[in-house]
Amino acid sequence: MTAKSVFKRTVQFLVAICCLAALWVLTRPEMSEVGIPYAEPAPEDSALTVTWLGVATLLIDDGETQVMTDGFVSRPSLSDLLFRRPIVTDTSAVAEAIQAHGIDRLAAIMTVHSHYDHAMDTADFARLAGGDVLGSRSTANIARSSAFDESRIVEIEPGKTYSYGLFDITFYESRHAPLASNSAIEGEVAAPFELPAPYTSWKEGGSYTIHISHPEGSMLVVGSAGFVPGALEGVEADVVFLGTGGFISLDSDYVSEYIDETVVAVQAGEVVIIHHDDLLGEFGSVEQSRILPSFDKTSALELQQLVLPARLLQPSFGVPIAISGATSTAP
Repeated sequence: MTAKSVFKRTVQFLVAICCLAALWVLTRPEMSEVGIPYAEPAPEDSALTVTWLGVATLLIDDGETQVMTDGFVSRPSLSDLLFRRPIVTDTSAVAEAIQAHGIDRLAAIMTVHSHYDHAMDTADFARLAGGDVLGSRSTANIARSSAFDESRIVEIEPGKTYSYGLFDITFYESRHAPLASNSAIEGEVAAPFELPAPYTSWKEGGSYTIHISHPEGSMLVVGSAGFVPGALEGVEADVVFLGTGGFISLDSDYVSEYIDETVVAVQAGEVVIIHHDDLLGEFGSVEQSRILPSFDKTSALELQQLVLPARLLQPSFGVPIAISGATSTAP
């Protein structure tokens, strides 16, 4: 075989691989196609609502007090991450989100862990909308990096309850989902750092599952598909907001144990998926990544079966849903 023939066959092989890869990407289902129903919008007279703002950002509102998780609205690009370019909060995007979603009574904002897609914007949200920053020492050092008011930084103690208005907030120790892609961002943020900085500056720090109790209902926020066995023993919640980032790549036995240690453990009546969207997409885009999706129809069906008798739902971006202590458990 001549060198020319070898070159030609190599090119044909690479073209075929590229075509198959493109076909795989283009045939990934959109979230409206995977079979997970959407949560109904909250009635206007709802006493307690939660609004999903992408990734693991939740705005929780009882009409008097607001608390949030994460508050991530900046969207560094894929090239920013690949080449480790310095990144920083898009403060104009934070201000626009605050205005657009009526974040005007914010008392506290808490992070599930300290990766950039959870903790990068937290301090600026608190600075512009008010409220304390609650999280690990890593989260506290990230807030200090943004020159946030030290008196409003709360380094949490797992198992301790923090009260804001009628909300009681408790952090329980957890773990991040076991994803190989996170090897560069494990560890702690030992001290404040100068901004802008590469995304690798936002180390994981402590990971937590956050329980939020209110007279009208209770919820559990699981920001990443990780868990500590037995950590939620004796804890109950009406609704679980379940982190599903990288879900389709996780072993089925692991996923089953994850559901047992979160949804089943707290006897939830409803499960609302979060962190399934493409964190590299624009703020407000809710589609999953075409390259690394969280769900296909099979994995969505398997998750629906695992959470039974709870109902599995997906949120609509920016649409409040009601939380009630009388949550139905009908499938």
